Amino acid sequence: MIKNRNLLVFFAAFVCLYACQKDEGSATTPITPVTERPSVFANIKTPADNPITAAKTNLGKMLFWDPILSGDKDVACATCHHPDFGYAENLEISIGSNGVGLGSTRHFGTPNTIGFVKRNAHTVLNTAFNGMDGNGNYDPSNAPMFWDKRKNTLELQSLEPIKSLEEMRGYHFTDSTALDSVVARLKGIAEYRQLFALAFGSELSINADNIGKAIATFERTLNATNSRYDRFERGDKTALTDIEITGLQLFKTK
Repeated sequence: MIKNRNLLVFFAAFVCLYACQKDEGSATTPITPVTERPSVFANIKTPADNPITAAKTNLGKMLFWDPILSGDKDVACATCHHPDFGYAENLEISIGSNGVGLGSTRHFGTPNTIGFVKRNAHTVLNTAFNGMDGNGNYDPSNAPMFWDKRKNTLELQSLEPIKSLEEMRGYHFTDSTALDSVVARLKGIAEYRQLFALAFGSELSINADNIGKAIATFERTLNATNSRYDRFERGDKTALTDIEITGLQLFKTK
């Protein structure tokens, strides 16, 4: 019994360390890319038609935080993928359209006829590396997205919530008109016309494809690869305590 209990203690310690640690920045500061990464994270790959640029990243960040992408302008991508919660959230099932608040306090507004989102909103941290195999190989133009892998690039994934009734669309748009309606909204805002021109070369470049490319570009900069566990795996044997190292060994072998 003592041996089993110790094993559980070590296992719990390691899981908490690996899954919950925040030792880079404050809870309210968006995580920024780190300069030191394991070799497999040395370079972020992008689809050939969507290289990372500063202008595109800035545009994507603005779109990520702007509720203008939702039907009733009441929910943004960041609502359910908030940096305070690891770019995810702590609800078992997400509340999108007609929701109020953040995190565990988020609830539906009244009156309400919209249901919960069908799944939990998982983190977008490190989605740049989706599809990576054990050797660090991955193809960003064919990377699985969503829990059910129904889309294969970040560019396509980022547009789906805009079309979803429960996530962002609400009843203001229909599924078939949601993207065109959001594009029309953005075209009517001078600042967005300027930002799209900087990112894509022309004010006429405001379209659904480029919205997806901009948001995907921003999301590819959201990397968290410098936790104490990451530093330990890179060779810093002082990054973990002795009991954490023991727990890690047990976790890997038992």
